[in-house]
Amino acid sequence: MTESMTLALLPLITALLVLSARFYAKEGATSVLSPTFLLMGLSMAMLMVYMAMVVMAVVPDNTSVVFGGLGTLMTVGGLVSFFR
Repeated sequence: MTESMTLALLPLITALLVLSARFYAKEGATSVLSPTFLLMGLSMAMLMVYMAMVVMAVVPDNTSVVFGGLGTLMTVGGLVSFFR
């Protein structure tokens, strides 16, 4: 179970990096109300919630799949919008 917890964080970390690169490179970091900045905040909040759940040992069975899937969607969406 510990291995899958680490793997679930990788898409979220990648999404955070892709979205922050898009925010600074494409948008010039102009507004904190831009959708890219809000998605960055959401991915950061998801990382903190997931790590808090791991520390408190209250991680349900399929949480890694859900967090990893959402992180993957955010990463793919950020990459598609970055190169558009």
